[in-house]
Amino acid sequence: MGNIWTVSKPTRHMKELCKRLGSEYCIADIDLERVIYRDFGKGYDVEISGVNTSSLSKKARIYLWKDKRRIIKIIENIPQSDIGAWVDKLYALVHGLTDADFGDDGFLRESRTEYAS
Repeated sequence: MGNIWTVSKPTRHMKELCKRLGSEYCIADIDLERVIYRDFGKGYDVEISGVNTSSLSKKARIYLWKDKRRIIKIIENIPQSDIGAWVDKLYALVHGLTDADFGDDGFLRESRTEYAS
């Protein structure tokens, strides 16, 4: 039996997907999962989860983080072919945010979870 605290190595598929997404992406370990990561700057970054697989049909999930402490947006059920477009949407969102877009709790005033399909 393996150690439950061991993060699995990135699959060939994950490495190829990361490379296709572009040089601003990397593979990282977050919360005991191997994910694809991109730093947007200004305290925002994205974590692309569910893609350390050999399956092209497995759906991904994207987490948008603020200050590495708070998940402010989750996109569920993303076809792998659409990941880049969804990250681009989140990048545009982040660069248009103002303090007025956040509640007193530090979260966005809009719905936190969105479904791609």
